[in-house]
Amino acid sequence: MATHISPVVLRQEVGRRIRLARQHTGLTVVEAAARLEITRSALSRFENGIGRVNVHLLKSMMDVYDQRMDDVLDMIRQARAPGWWKQYGISDKDFIALETAATRISVYEVTLVPGLLQTAEYARAVFTSGSRQRTEDWIANQLEVRLTRQERLTDEEHPLVLEAVVHEFALRNPVGRPAVMRAQLGHLALINELPTVTLRVLPASAFSSEAAYGGFNVLDFPQPGHPSMCHAMHALGDERQDKSEFVEPARLRFARLRAMALDPDESVALIDRVADELWSS
Repeated sequence: MATHISPVVLRQEVGRRIRLARQHTGLTVVEAAARLEITRSALSRFENGIGRVNVHLLKSMMDVYDQRMDDVLDMIRQARAPGWWKQYGISDKDFIALETAATRISVYEVTLVPGLLQTAEYARAVFTSGSRQRTEDWIANQLEVRLTRQERLTDEEHPLVLEAVVHEFALRNPVGRPAVMRAQLGHLALINELPTVTLRVLPASAFSSEAAYGGFNVLDFPQPGHPSMCHAMHALGDERQDKSEFVEPARLRFARLRAMALDPDESVALIDRVADELWSS
């Protein structure tokens, strides 16, 4: 089982805590940086979770701010350990680092089954689609990463709660052979029984312009005060925002899509019908 602690989010939480500690003393960034004998820009990077605060600097902050932050010391020590994804050549800046730290994700998908709910064969078909040639080693690496991510759904110690709304088109979109699609739809029906998973299907009949837009995620984290985040993939890469003016509209949009979707039991019934209609042979 992978270690589900994200150094990235730990650094962000360290930054948030040292910023609050400085603000509690009434010191400005310039004043605090001078007392700590570091530059203003360096302190700003630390407070924004970009730079790595070491133990010695934090102890200096504890002296300057006259506050104990022993739990933050523990975070710094934990953040030194590489994330499980590093062994697969994945950067700390990748979405996986944030997903690993989240305790709840709300996801909407239009064209594909969400990655956390994909079977290995469906995922393989996704990875091998398109004109770009992929090596078997690359595909095997990606499959192992995807399956490791899915362990969170059944992890008793660090469970991930997933609420998914999937457009009916994703059930009908041929990814791989018919046998791959049938197995994938059967997997969706079964995985909806997990206590950590709630899957709803948005039927094609419930069309709205909002449903036609691309998929997105809303991530919630366990640390008190840590901002939630919205994430969306697009043709030029991905976009992430943790400011409330972006997160809250995304959360409201998800709520509206969920309200238009079938309930979990009705969703499973539709999944079964589509499997029999399209992918039985």
